[in-house]
Order: sequence, then structure tokens, then C-alpha cells
Amino acid sequence: ILGILASVAIPRLAGTRDDAEISAAVANLRTLVSDANVYYVTKGDLKDSGGTNDAKWSAITSVSLASSTTDPAVTTEVNLKAGGKECIGVQLVEKAGTTPAYIKFTKVTANTGSGVCKAVVDSASVKAYLEAKTPGVTDAGAMPIGSTTKIF
Repeated sequence: ILGILASVAIPRLAGTRDDAEISAAVANLRTLVSDANVYYVTKGDLKDSGGTNDAKWSAITSVSLASSTTDPAVTTEVNLKAGGKECIGVQLVEKAGTTPAYIKFTKVTANTGSGVCKAVVDSASVKAYLEAKTPGVTDAGAMPIGSTTKIF
């Protein structure tokens, strides 16, 4: 009887854990976008408090991000994790001429072929970020930041 119960319960438990990881990744992505918007609207740019250097991610958000350094610069691409793997690349790009400041989203291709990362990038909310368009930017995955940003 215990063997039969275990054979039914364990796969469901694993699926529930994956669903939780996916939900957490989507929530972290939304928080990251919201925090970047607040920082940009408050400061007027993506510079530090002195206005001379690029701001640090740690000054913008408390979302845990993966990088080769512990406090990556805004112009350095960082990655959002899900299920212990880096799934989504995130980079902030400062306003240049008529092109607004934007967040660039990319898939971390090494991890998005299967598992939780695949489920994260296949979710409707994350797809909307990965397919976002910004006027003046040719690449997909570019979401303008500022007062008009739509958070999916």
C-alpha cells in the first residue's frame, strides 16, 4: 500500500516543486522590472547617486541575480535563476539619443532546452518579456523602462 501511495505522490510532489520554481522566477522577473522602473523614474537615469558611474544591480533590486561578480554593473548582463540554473539574461541599457532606456531580456541557451528553465521561458509572461519591442531597438526582448512600462 505504501509503495502504491509513494508511486502516485512522489511525481505529483516533484511537479508541484517545479510549478513553484516557475512561479517564483516569473515573480522575480516582474519584481526586477518594477524595481528597475522605480529606480529609473526616481533617478532619471541609470547612474549611481553621484551621477558619474553606472548604478549597481544591488542598488536597484534585491532580486537574487547570478553574475561573475557579486555586485555587477548595470551595463553587465546578469542572469535570473530558476531551479538553481541561470535561465534568463537581463541587461539594462541607458537612454541614447531618441532611443529610451530599456531592459534587454535573453534566454540562457545552455539551460533553456529542458527542465525548469524551459518551462520558465515557455511561460506566457516570460515570453512577453523575451518578445518585447522598443522603438529604435532592432532586437526582440527589449522593454523600455520609465513611466510607460507595462509589466507582464
